[in-house]
Amino acid sequence: MASLSTVPYAILPSLFQETHLDEEDNTSEVHRSIFILFENKRYELSNLFKAHPGAWCVGSSQNFLVFLDNNGCPLLLNPSSNICFNLPHFPNSLIRRASVPSYSYYVEQLRKFFVAKAALMCSPSPSQYTLAIIYGSYPLCKIAFSSNRRASWVELFDANRCYCDIVFHNNNLYALTGDCSIEGWDFRQQVPRKILYADYPIMEKDKEEETKFPIDKFSSRLYLVISKGDFFLIERFIGNFVNAYGEVVYEGSNLSYEGNEVCPYRTKHFSVYKLVKTRWEKIKSLDGGVIFVGVNESKFVAKNSGYEGNLIYFSDDRWEEMNLDDSYGGHDWGVFNLEDSSIKFLAPYANKMDPPPIWMVPNSN
Repeated sequence: MASLSTVPYAILPSLFQETHLDEEDNTSEVHRSIFILFENKRYELSNLFKAHPGAWCVGSSQNFLVFLDNNGCPLLLNPSSNICFNLPHFPNSLIRRASVPSYSYYVEQLRKFFVAKAALMCSPSPSQYTLAIIYGSYPLCKIAFSSNRRASWVELFDANRCYCDIVFHNNNLYALTGDCSIEGWDFRQQVPRKILYADYPIMEKDKEEETKFPIDKFSSRLYLVISKGDFFLIERFIGNFVNAYGEVVYEGSNLSYEGNEVCPYRTKHFSVYKLVKTRWEKIKSLDGGVIFVGVNESKFVAKNSGYEGNLIYFSDDRWEEMNLDDSYGGHDWGVFNLEDSSIKFLAPYANKMDPPPIWMVPNSN
């Protein structure tokens, strides 16, 4: 098996314990499996999270997983080295900002919804770390951070909009807003300094896409990826209700004629834009590179002769729906080919993957 610190891989439920293995009253051993992408092999790992039963993963960055434990407290874990350390508790002020009634209610009901995305500035240690998160739900998706310089979490100064994604690059945190604007903060000082105010790149609407993916059947997610100083915007089109034949249908038509329940949502397409001066320009090639989006910090991996390029690997990050029902969630996991717009699902027959797959992507920039 390749070194986990050098290759992209996904952490999955164990083949032998696929559902509900993280319930608080479960005292059995906690197993996982990992899928090494470019080996196309799956390996079983025993007791990967033995010391943290019930912890829920909310992100990955810099070869670390970001967890919330059974008390709703964040911690960082490196699966390949087993290095783990706790972070400060979330203050009540942040929890109230996210419209959560109380801390106890948050722990019991919303542990899986509070953090939408997490990003580390660099490879962390207990004495040296900076972690930023998007927290809350639309339209209150705000940014907070914690570092070894501070004893708690604080809201990022002058981050007043609703954010879709965050990425660290060269000690700067960049945030993508719902209107495809970009803001940035320099994190080299104790108090991050805003260096980019709501830059509004021009983005022309694709009329063909608007017709093919109408808003009454599809929703979209936006991701920000930075590679070698270039900014990329990724738009993910998700069919809200998909029947057994893969067709996107209206709500209420989500049963096949055989009566089999179908996936209520599934990714159907991606579009990629590159920032060129003041415009988002649509592109059809990643020059042989690949992109990873989902629960993980959005990442670009440069061209490599060992694998096929111009692909987007995605995992299910539809937090607001994946935990609503026992029959689905975590299933929206696959790869999109940018050249021919084809999609291959990596678990095509799975209705429920609990916990959802999460990509672990080493730095390549």
